Amino acid sequence: MQFHSSSFSRARGAANLIRTGFISSSLLFAGGSALAAPDINGTWQTPEGAVIRIADCGKVPCGTIIRFTPPKGYTMETTPDVNNKDASKRNRKVLGLKVLWRLKPESNAWTGRVYDPRRGFSANATVRRANAQALEVQGCVRVVFNVCEKEIWKKVR
Repeated sequence: MQFHSSSFSRARGAANLIRTGFISSSLLFAGGSALAAPDINGTWQTPEGAVIRIADCGKVPCGTIIRFTPPKGYTMETTPDVNNKDASKRNRKVLGLKVLWRLKPESNAWTGRVYDPRRGFSANATVRRANAQALEVQGCVRVVFNVCEKEIWKKVR
């Protein structure tokens, strides 16, 4: 088989254009989804009164407990994660505990994981801005079917 230099270079040029176009559209798509997800960074209060700070953990946000009402006999600094389903984690402190993690942008929301220290388990999470002063946080656990619970977290000024 014999190649003519002009047809070979045209074919190679077309392949490069296709490859470059694919890479460009992939980057555009990835960037587009990240840009569409709302800014959820800030300090938020849960309905139970705990305060969660959401800030960047690397390239994506995560949420950490920074204030809560401790149970009787404990302070915020000494309260352990006693309800955790994993017995090996029951001595870790609740203050500073990461309760939102592995968040990924998904159109108008963030999806990832949420941990509820009151119940001691984690769930799949969806976090979206309800408005400028409120976050809607939904956690879903799969039993036989998905069991979901939503909370509205209020912006702390």
